Amino acid sequence: MKMQKSLICFLMTASAAIISAQPVQSQSSTPAYKLNLSNGSLPKNVETANANGLLPRKTAYKRGYTETGWTVDRLYNFGYVAVTPTYTAGAGSCENTLTLPPLKIEKGHRLKWNAQSVYRHFPESYRVEAVPADGGSPVILAEVEAESYFATPHNISLAPMEGQEVSLRFVCTSSKGYLLAMWDLQIGEFEAEPNPEEETPTVSPDPFTRRYLVDRGTGMWCDNCPGGDIAVEKLLELYGDRVVPVNTHVNDVLGNQAYWDDLEWYAVPYMMLNRIKGSAGANTNKFSQYYELPTSFAIRIDEIPAPRGRMLEMTAHVSVSETIDNSDGRYRLGYVLTGDFHDTDPTNRNFVQSNNCNQPSYGPFYYLPGTILPELMYYEDVTLTSDGAFNGIEGSLPASMEAGKEYEVKWQAEVPELLSDPAQARVVAYVLDTTTGEVQNTDALRVGENPMVGVNDVRQSESSGILGATREGVSVKLSAGDAYCLQIHSVAGSLIGSHSGIGRGYEILPYEITPGIYIITLTTSHLHTSVKVAVR
Repeated sequence: MKMQKSLICFLMTASAAIISAQPVQSQSSTPAYKLNLSNGSLPKNVETANANGLLPRKTAYKRGYTETGWTVDRLYNFGYVAVTPTYTAGAGSCENTLTLPPLKIEKGHRLKWNAQSVYRHFPESYRVEAVPADGGSPVILAEVEAESYFATPHNISLAPMEGQEVSLRFVCTSSKGYLLAMWDLQIGEFEAEPNPEEETPTVSPDPFTRRYLVDRGTGMWCDNCPGGDIAVEKLLELYGDRVVPVNTHVNDVLGNQAYWDDLEWYAVPYMMLNRIKGSAGANTNKFSQYYELPTSFAIRIDEIPAPRGRMLEMTAHVSVSETIDNSDGRYRLGYVLTGDFHDTDPTNRNFVQSNNCNQPSYGPFYYLPGTILPELMYYEDVTLTSDGAFNGIEGSLPASMEAGKEYEVKWQAEVPELLSDPAQARVVAYVLDTTTGEVQNTDALRVGENPMVGVNDVRQSESSGILGATREGVSVKLSAGDAYCLQIHSVAGSLIGSHSGIGRGYEILPYEITPGIYIITLTTSHLHTSVKVAVR
């Protein structure tokens, strides 16, 4: 059974406040078994083993290394967790086992646990087995092909083993992973699908969905800079595709001095939201007061064709929610090209990252060594250009912009030689207020990637989407196993209904809806889309 992926849903519709769905209340009961890690070690009656002898590479770990399959350490704010290192020296899959003490499985018993691929570039795989005490063959209860790098709750039935005495066993099967973490493991009578905790975002009066350009300054020589990766990942967990990160390196092989100079920063790590100077700092602490600033602009990039040589030809569409006087050329289209870099040559010292992130809150960098070799380090969304990034393209937007109209902007840019394959470039385009320097809205697209549909932040997926609505409910198509959150609002902004769950393909989510016009918003791990529908 392929495990289901969980998602914390933080939604902000284009027209109104979003009130989160209430989580289902769990039944309270004393668990029949609970794995206690509170003293920082595994209980003596829990057995671990490196069953096939494939050892992890010791130089890849500052913490978490063990030759016996599993150990205990800390992670984020979860406290002590069980971890298994999986970045091995040889080829093949791990077989790191963690076996619980024997327990008789009673009627209604379920197994639940939380898990996470600690380093998102290395998704972990594992299976859950029941080993009969009478020596019978193990029974596979669940298989996880690629654990999420966000904390994910799991909950499975133990009905197949009812009445039997078994030892439940976790077998990590990763091939060249990095670190799998597991915690809050319990056996008992629990609800089948507990909902994750949800938060209530604030009101956004913005008629368009605003995306967040996140500028981040970094350097391979900077031993605190890996913490910026974690800060961006937390934003991605909260806001998904609405976050558009761009990372500017300074004083290293990926350095972009021109872009850095225009940022006018003096230290790394440093971060800024939508070029708002008041948001800038060594972390994202100041971002929260700017998330819900209104914008009258929406922007989308058309599909970017394959480059001609190193030249990209791009088209963007800008629309406004109200008439804009742009006779002074204040608003322009700005852009920057970015690229991703990963070097698997461990001897290439140009791509070595310093790392002094020693707190559990730094996630993978708490475990990664003080000198992270290139084969373990990924540098993503690295700024390559600066022309047009801060002053925009002069004359790109007309002197007067009318509500409801769409304005097309075409331009070209050459991909710098630093990115060996120009077809791997990513374009970040935005509406720039040249008076304040702030970004009004942004979009990002890679060469050949499917573009948005419409002028809002509506990136359609071939496998997910809203199909329609009737008085009985909303029809959706959702990727099997993908967590989702759906909300219905009136055009006046009142919440009509909300629902979160796990996709199962085509579904009708039941609601009693009176005739009228509604805004329906759907968010999954791959998609954020809002549509206006008429129910008759």
